[in-house]
Amino acid sequence: MLIARELPMGRDWRIDTLRGYFLVAMTLGHFPNPLAPFTEYTFGYASAPDGFVFLSGLVSAWVYLPLRRRRGDSVMVSRIFRRAGTIYLTHIALLVLGILVAIYPGTGMHRDAQPLQTFVYGSLLWHQVGFDKILPMYCVFMAFSPIVLKQFTEGRAWLVGFVSAGLWVGAQFGLGDFRSSAGGLDLSAFNLCAWQAYFVAGQYLGYRAVRSPVSGVARSRFLLAVCVVVSLLLIVDRHLLSLGGMNPLLGFDAHPDHNPVRFLDAACLGYLVWWIPRSVDVAAMKLRLFRFLNLLGGHSLQVFAYSLIITRFEARAFKMFSSKVQFFVALITVVSLGLPAWLHQFFRERQARGPQKMIEAATLHIDPVMQAEG
Repeated sequence: MLIARELPMGRDWRIDTLRGYFLVAMTLGHFPNPLAPFTEYTFGYASAPDGFVFLSGLVSAWVYLPLRRRRGDSVMVSRIFRRAGTIYLTHIALLVLGILVAIYPGTGMHRDAQPLQTFVYGSLLWHQVGFDKILPMYCVFMAFSPIVLKQFTEGRAWLVGFVSAGLWVGAQFGLGDFRSSAGGLDLSAFNLCAWQAYFVAGQYLGYRAVRSPVSGVARSRFLLAVCVVVSLLLIVDRHLLSLGGMNPLLGFDAHPDHNPVRFLDAACLGYLVWWIPRSVDVAAMKLRLFRFLNLLGGHSLQVFAYSLIITRFEARAFKMFSSKVQFFVALITVVSLGLPAWLHQFFRERQARGPQKMIEAATLHIDPVMQAEG
């Protein structure tokens, strides 16, 4: 969670690396393994989804606002909905796979599953199954992005902030909550009224960074000190049970919707990350671990979809493994996240080379078909 100190002319290395870390943390949290306790709420009340949703909003502003400036509103809206369509189709594919697994004999779920109802509700983004809850939420946020970004550029950020804050406060009192007793169905654990605050906050700070490289978050030593103190207190309170056998004083609740302290902790941690000098990024670029996280973050949709598929099967099979085997499989799972990232990068580079070859062939007055055959 941060604002880059430069205009987003290209990909921001720190943003992609952070997204890669969040992807690893969420993956390990989706199936029982010895590494999960070190990735879930490690730094206090906030967790990986907080940063992932925030950065998604930030990146959306970085990508689409410059496009609007260069080519107009219609092109920006078209690109946003194209991206939303890609996310939606990914969600549908995961939904269908989840239904097929549920009704397959031997899984222990086919008797209670309601495949048709699950598919219809899931397609309407009304109910979700399993861990695929961020993608439907992301589709909704992307659908509203043209309106939100336009309000920013037309000087009505105050209006967006007022509406967003109102929805978030309402969510603390149950606005947007819904539960279904139908078998296999559960409205997103991510209450949209609560989680839109992360996404909109990211979009606003991204908008300010695009508008001016010096109009991001103010650098205040006093605010930095406050964030350090608050973050440390929340880390200690979160881990009171393991440190001193006491329940958290603030009543830690892993449910993300009705937990104002979680939003405060996420904001403080984000400010601390923003203060880290860029020289640290340069040093981290030399380390394989951070280069690996950066690769994952640059292909987040593909990596996330793959992680949901593989962890869905691992969650069922892990109980029969010993702790040592679980640890080894968890490491292999994390390493395997690089496969979809590498494949997507390979095909994207291959597609990019196609038009370039056509241009070179035209420049040299060579038939591109003959060139390809040669």
